[in-house]
Amino acid sequence: MSEVYELEVTTNATNFPMEKKYPAAITLNDLKKKLELVVGTTADSMRIQLFDENGQLKNELQDGAKSLKELGVRDGDRLHAIDITGANEELKDESMVEKYEMSDEAYSKRTDSVRAWKKKIQGELEPVKSGEKVEEKEISEKIKVGERCEVTVGAQMARRGEIAFVGTTQFKDGVWVGVKYDEPVGKNDGSVAGVRYFECDPKYGGFVRPVDVNVGDFPELSIDEM
Repeated sequence: MSEVYELEVTTNATNFPMEKKYPAAITLNDLKKKLELVVGTTADSMRIQLFDENGQLKNELQDGAKSLKELGVRDGDRLHAIDITGANEELKDESMVEKYEMSDEAYSKRTDSVRAWKKKIQGELEPVKSGEKVEEKEISEKIKVGERCEVTVGAQMARRGEIAFVGTTQFKDGVWVGVKYDEPVGKNDGSVAGVRYFECDPKYGGFVRPVDVNVGDFPELSIDEM
């Protein structure tokens, strides 16, 4: 059986850490290609720094033809990916992580494209006039507990999991969708401020707005697909 490393991945595009699994034999060049959507830049515009499990910088990974093992990466280390173009510096703001919210003005501008996207993927939302606001309730009615889903919030990488809760909460107004993620990329264990909405392990749960959830055939990703 091939050796697999469980690594923490961070980027300069977001403060949101991710725990990922990669084969020890994967080359740096191939790893960068897998991280393109995470970092928001091409492999050629990416630098990778290696930190140990204690947060100490070990070195910068440079030889793209070598494997992670050959470059000194070990299980439990952290890989920090940097977009050398600097295009994603503004995404460090916390407003782009799990609690991401959109102003009414920005939301209304996004409305038509969101409806078109939902209609194309799910085939359930009817066409609407340009500029008409997407109501959270309308979308949430299409989401059922137990369904597989993919979540995309702001600039974060898409995450997969299972719908575990749909409805209103005590922590904030509006409709929220509770997701039990396949990986420990969440914020909680299904509870917020002492109120439990669903059951899951720590860091496997999260709450997002219905508009950020796409329901469908989204099986758990294999190591090669991560």
